[in-house]
This record gives sequence, structure tokens and C-alpha cells, in this order.
Amino acid sequence: MRMIKVFDSADYEPHWTKFKRDSVRAIIFIDGKLLMVRSQKYGEYKFPGGGIEGNETHAAALIREVMEETGYRLLPESINEYGKTLRILKGMGENEIFEQESFYYICTVDENKPSAPAPDDGYEAEYGYEPILVSLDCTIATNEKLLDIPEIPWTLRDLTVLQELKQNHMKG
Repeated sequence: MRMIKVFDSADYEPHWTKFKRDSVRAIIFIDGKLLMVRSQKYGEYKFPGGGIEGNETHAAALIREVMEETGYRLLPESINEYGKTLRILKGMGENEIFEQESFYYICTVDENKPSAPAPDDGYEAEYGYEPILVSLDCTIATNEKLLDIPEIPWTLRDLTVLQELKQNHMKG
């Protein structure tokens, strides 16, 4: 899968232990709008998705995460690679480097009768994430204003993908 961007904070020593946590993210358009999750706490938009668990395939993780976060059933046959990002930064543990590769896929969902999203836990519950259909321009404009909030470091990652998506969408 093609690399969209590497975000390297360079706030670690190269010899430190690496902790790697890969994730998948869904790019879903419904009637010309993006299906995103928006936090009530900060107002940023994120692509539906999350961490790959155990031996889960990317497709299985996407299907699970989209259902949990939005209530929509992702159509497995619609999953197409878009690109990936890589975040490298000082980890939570002592002398630890955290690496997260986020794999983005363009997907389609069954638009009939979405279920209620699964109850959130952890920071997702605290931030109050809810699914929302929103224009690409609105997501970009909103996330551009929120880049300086340290509690939502993923905003730059998703903003970068949103901006590239707009460039590619405008060409297509």
C-alpha cells in the first residue's frame, strides 16, 4: 500500500524498544458526504476505524470497527486500498518508541437501517464520539482549527488524508 505520509516526532532514541500498534480506517462516502466520527469534547472528525486485534485481518478489523463506531454494516467486497500513514513517537513506557501504521481503505456500507453504535469505552466515551455524515470541506476546515490540541494528536494524521482525498476527489 502506498505511503501517504510519515509523522516522526523524533522525540525518542533510536535504540529504544519499539511498540507497534497497527490500525485500519474506513473512507466511506454516502450521498456525497463522508461518514466520520466526531467528538463532542473537541469537535474533531476522525475516520471510523481502530486497532487491529490479535490475528485479525484488515478486512475483519474494518468491518468490526465501522459497525462499533457508526452502526453501519460495511460491505466486505467493497474494500479497496487507499493509502497508509505512519506515526512514530516516544511511547508511554520508559525508553519506548510507539509506532502506528494506519491503513486507509475506501469502502461502501449497507445504507439500510444502521444499528446503534456500540457503547464506547476509555477515551472514546470521555470524548463522546458520534457518527455523522459531513462534507469533505467541513471536515478539513474544522480539523485545521484544532491542530494545536495535544489530546487529539490524530487530527493532523486524518487532516492530511482528508486534504489528499480532496485533491484526488477533485481530479476524479
